[in-house]
Parts: sequence; C-alpha cells; structure tokens
Amino acid sequence: MEIKVKVETLTIASSQDIFYIMQQILKREKKQKKYDESKEHFWVIALSNSHKILSIELVSIGLSDAVYVRPIDVLRIPLLKNATGVILVHNHPCGILEPSEEDKDATNRFIQACKIMGITVWDHLIITEHSYYSFESSGLLNRLANNNKYMLSYDIEKELHEEYEERVKELEKESKKKIKEGLEKWLNKGMEEGMEKEKFDIAKNMLADNFDMDVIKKITGLSIEQIKALGT
Repeated sequence: MEIKVKVETLTIASSQDIFYIMQQILKREKKQKKYDESKEHFWVIALSNSHKILSIELVSIGLSDAVYVRPIDVLRIPLLKNATGVILVHNHPCGILEPSEEDKDATNRFIQACKIMGITVWDHLIITEHSYYSFESSGLLNRLANNNKYMLSYDIEKELHEEYEERVKELEKESKKKIKEGLEKWLNKGMEEGMEKEKFDIAKNMLADNFDMDVIKKITGLSIEQIKALGT
C-alpha cells in the first residue's frame, strides 16, 4: 500500500512540515476517493540522516477508533531504504487529538523495536483535518523513550550498572571530601594546641628572667592569673 509522492526535494524540519505534507497526501487521496475518513490510517515516513524523506508508506487501515500495526510494519520499508529515522503518523476520525493509552503503548513498542535496528523514532503525529498533535513537541516521545516497559533486559541492566557506577563515584567523592575536612580540622587543632603550649613556654622563660608580668601578658596574650600560676 505504498503511496507514491514526489519526495526527492522534501526535507523535514518540524512537525508542521509533516502535517503540511500529510494534508497534501490526504487531499489527493480524497480526490481519488481512496481515503476513508471514517477509519484510522497509519503511515510511516522514512528519513535519511539529514531528515530528507526517503519514502511515505501507508502501512495499515483500521477501524473508526483503532488501527493495528506491528513493529515489522513500521520497520519494513525504512530498513530497505537504509533509513536512520522514522516519523509515525496516524489519524483520529473522531477529531480528538489527545493520544490514547493504546497510542502511547504502541509508540513505546515501536521506539524500542526501531532502536534494536539502529533507527530512531523522531516523532509520532496524530492528525485530523485541521490540526495535529506531536509526541515530540509535547515531550511525550522523550518520556516514552525513557520508559523501560519494552526495553531489552540488556539495556535495563546496562542502565542500572551506569547508575550504580555513578553512585559509587558520588560516594567516593563524598568520602574524600569528609576525609579532607577531618584532616584539616585535626591539623588546625594540632597547630592551635602547639601554639598554646608555646605561649606558656615563653611565659615560663620570661618569668625565669624576671620580666614584668604586664610585659609577659602583652607578648604572650596570657592573663595575669595564668602567668602567676606558672610561677607556683
């Protein structure tokens, strides 16, 4: 069910570009009476690394409120075209643009299936006659890509291992910081205690040489009581 359109010069720069292209396709299909507006349709747009369109394919026609699509349906033509990315598009005959839970779940599966084959899902558009909803622009695509529901166990294990390694590094950094702070505190305390002892030694020597207590107090910073205690 491939739709033949002149795509050689078309490059996707935004979700608005996709919507415009799909409007042109739907106009042509309506004119040729090949498009049933009462049913959901699912298209796959294969793209090159520079976002140039390689193909646009209608892969499935469903019911009024659902369309069944397998990962192989999404990947078949993009793999033949050596595509690096795909954009998914399907319509909502009811006119509501909000993605259903089934839409989200299917997109999640397609993201992981494409990832295995080295292909990126760049966007998924839900379209009506006059408007569209972009999974990418809304942030939903990124959230689904980070959802591990359909992620391979190897990828999950790798992700957890990376998180563990990062946490170990953080703990090592915290430990080194605490050791450094403790060492600095110990050294400062030792220096303070050493300086205090030196004051008393100087005061003792000055007393032995019969220096006036006021002079000793001024030089050492000790109180008269502390100096007197040294002479007893």
